[in-house]
Parts: sequence; C-alpha cells; structure tokens
Amino acid sequence: MAEQSRLQQQSIAPVFSLVVEELYKPVHTAQALASTGSLSNLLTDSELDQAAILNHLEQLQENLNMLVFVASEQQQMQFNSDGTTIDLQKENIEWYPKVKAMQGDTVAILGNRENVHLYVDIKVYSEQGDFLGFIGVGKSLQSFWEAFQQYKATHGYDLLFVNNVDEVVLSSHRDFQAQFTDIVNLNELSWFKNAAQELANMENLSSIIIQIEQDDHVVTQFNLPQLDWRVFLISPMAKRQAEINYAFFSHSAQLAAILFFLLLFIYAAFAYQRKSIEARINIDPLTKLANRDKINHWFEEHTEKENSLALIMVDIDHFKNINDLYGHNTGDKVIKEVAKILRSNLGEQDVASRWGGEEFIIFMPNTSLSVASQLAEKIRKDIELNLFTVNSQSLKVTASFGVTQAQRAEKLESIVADADRALYEAKQQGRNRVCKAF
Repeated sequence: MAEQSRLQQQSIAPVFSLVVEELYKPVHTAQALASTGSLSNLLTDSELDQAAILNHLEQLQENLNMLVFVASEQQQMQFNSDGTTIDLQKENIEWYPKVKAMQGDTVAILGNRENVHLYVDIKVYSEQGDFLGFIGVGKSLQSFWEAFQQYKATHGYDLLFVNNVDEVVLSSHRDFQAQFTDIVNLNELSWFKNAAQELANMENLSSIIIQIEQDDHVVTQFNLPQLDWRVFLISPMAKRQAEINYAFFSHSAQLAAILFFLLLFIYAAFAYQRKSIEARINIDPLTKLANRDKINHWFEEHTEKENSLALIMVDIDHFKNINDLYGHNTGDKVIKEVAKILRSNLGEQDVASRWGGEEFIIFMPNTSLSVASQLAEKIRKDIELNLFTVNSQSLKVTASFGVTQAQRAEKLESIVADADRALYEAKQQGRNRVCKAF
C-alpha cells in the first residue's frame, strides 16, 4: 500500500508542478499587474505617452519573462511589450470584442498560430464600473509541450485540458491539439461520447474506467477553478502498466486524498508565487530599487502609523550630458552605481526608490529633518568620491539633494513637491549640494 501510494504521488505530482509554473503563474502575474496603479491608470488617461508606455511594458517583460500588454477601450489601441501597437478597430482584430463579451474578469485563451501562447486577459473597470480595457500577459507554451512529452514518456499518461465549453485547449496527445482555428471539442471524441453520462456525473478528484480504441483506460478528473478548466488524466491499463493502474483505480479514495493534499500544496505555492510576482512588478529592473507603485503602497501603509516622515530627493547632475557624451549604456551604469550607493546607506526602516529617469527618493520613517539632511550629505560625498569608470577612464559624477519632513496628515504628492522645490534650490545654487525645505 505504501509503495502504491508513493507511485501514485510520483506520477501525479509533476502534473501539479506543470500547472503551477506554466498555467497559474501567468494568471497570477496578470492579476498582480492589473492591481498596480501604473498600468491601470493608463486606461483612464485621455492622452497617452506611447513611448513611455512601451518602455514601461518592455521593462516589465524583462523582469517577468513574459509578454505584457495593455488594451485601451478609450483609445482602441493595444500596446505590447515587444514594442508593437495594434489598432483594435481593424476588422481582423477578433480577440478584443470576443473576450470583452465573455463572462468573468479573468479570461485565459490560446493565440499566436505559429508559436502557441497562453494569453491571460484581466478586465479593468473604473470606480463607476465602466469597462476600461484589458491588462494581460502572454506565455509561450513550448516548454509546456516539452514537459507534456517528458511526462507522457515517463508515466505513460495523456493529459487533456478542457475549458468551460468542453473545448480541448491543451493536450499531450497530438490528435487533440488545436490546429490553427480547428479546436477539438470533447463531444467529437468517440470515447467521450460513449461515456458521456458517466463523465458528466464525475466529481472533482474522481476516476472511472472507460474504453478507448478497445483498450481500458483510467480517466481521472480534477478542476482548475482559476481558469475555469478541467483536466483529464488518461492512463492506459495495458501491458506492464496494468497492475499499477488497476491498483491505482481500486484505491481511488487514496488517490483523491493525494490529489487533495497536492492541491493544498499548490494553493500555498500560489500565495508565495503571488508575493514573488508582486515583488518583481514593484521593483525597477535596472536598479532593483522600489518603483513608484511600491512607494505608493509603502506610503499608504506607513503614513497612518508613523508620526513623521523625512524624504530625500536625489537627482544626478548633468545626466543628459553623460548620456550624450558616453552613451546610454554608460548612463545606465551610472544610475545603477548611484542606486548601489543609496542602498548601502539605508537604515533598517528606510526605503529607496527610482522615481524616474535619473531621480531617486528615500523615505525615512520617524526621522527628523536634521538627521535626514546629514544622511543626504553623506550620500552626496559618497557619490562625489566614488570612482565611476568608463572604458578604463574615470568619470566624475555628482548629485543634488532636496530634503523635507512631513507630518502624518500630508499627502505623498505634497511631500514630493516640497522635496522637489528644495532640490531645485540646490541646483540653482550650483548643484552637488543639499538643500532643506522649510
């Protein structure tokens, strides 16, 4: 019995790992992206900065290793992380009205005929409930097919992933895979039609024996509620697998228990994965510092429980000249090195963010204006004395600082504006200095 349980667990566990990595990860990534203000706010803007949007999406793709896209209802345009845009009003754009009409706010579909991708579209609405468009991701299923084949070769099972209208959207069996616009429906399969009544009455995590091409097979079903899909695990009961499979079926209660605990493990993995995805979304890919979305969330969490908050705004002096003279790659290296210096000076509760371009901000909870100014002066000296090298030549880099302190009731925009005014004063006085807002 123990050996049988071990064999069952070994044979089923890879399915769940496959589902988590290849299917649920894109779902949670798309949901996390839709919950961040930086993308959802784009759908409410009457005028869009196309270059800025595409650059932001490109950075997200680099960070997440997935295609990322935004489709605006107002603009009737789709912006993709590969730098392309699509006019959604063209007659050959079928996916947008189709997915818009579907029920549910999370829609998973297949697309891209040459290289099949799983696309997860999240519907975004305004506070008034008006439809604003989609935020979503796309992931190639090439690794999914390869894992399918390896799984089948190892365990001898086939897998069918079926959507809520009984279309076979994914399968390890080549005969059941969608080919261009030809999607196989379960009702077209003779074995399904012959056992339709039994299969219709199947409960989640249950198994039955059916005949496929005159051979007995065990069919086990489990549900994927996040996608509104079902998975059929089909195992032939022939040759050397017969003994294991008959035992597999006869201990279906034990199988259900194994599946149940594996599902619990998956849900725990989801929570961890969701946090990991959100962390990556909230990190600037170049500097690995927090981005604006992260700072917005951080400020909301801390503003009510901290008595005071100091803010340091940092701007690299003459950064445009660095880019023009030495190129953008050098500019990126300078930004990364400055970020490293900022990070090395942070206290345990402090948080640094790349605010945009060559600008950074540092938040310091429960810190006086005097202490924050002292830290800004130390960072200023560290940057001035740091050896920046370009093609074996040293490059002198300096930065200007604006420092302010805020009380609990103040809004983020107001605090940043105060620090920005102090930063402007530092630049007016000749740069490479610290100015305080009073």
